[in-house]
Amino acid sequence: MKLQSILALAVIIPLLSVLHAEDSPLEKQMQILAKGTKQLSMQVNDPSRQQSTVTLIESLRKAALDSQNLQPRKTATVPQADQAPFLAAYKAQIQKLSDTYGQIEEAVKAGQYDNAKSLLGKLGQLKKEGHGKFKQD
Repeated sequence: MKLQSILALAVIIPLLSVLHAEDSPLEKQMQILAKGTKQLSMQVNDPSRQQSTVTLIESLRKAALDSQNLQPRKTATVPQADQAPFLAAYKAQIQKLSDTYGQIEEAVKAGQYDNAKSLLGKLGQLKKEGHGKFKQD
């Protein structure tokens, strides 16, 4: 019985590691954005955290801009002739994301916390739109 369990685990464990492929550099950047945006949503309308909010937004903009130089995995499934327009659209989408973080930053710096909070909804729309176009299922 113990031998059967050990043999079963010896077969299953390597299969699980193959199924859970390592995250790509772009996926790592997107995880930074997701985690940071969640944190941003919890503190964006708190005037006492204005400086840390601005610092957080700056790091999110950097992560967004860094991801512009990376390619979504879905690029490999796009026909060669369509890859340049696909990547241009991806970069434009990331630029919209960065610009929205910039708008939130300006609102926070100006003490317009309600406006900053409402702009967070735009981030959600951009995420949904971007993942629909560029994220591989």
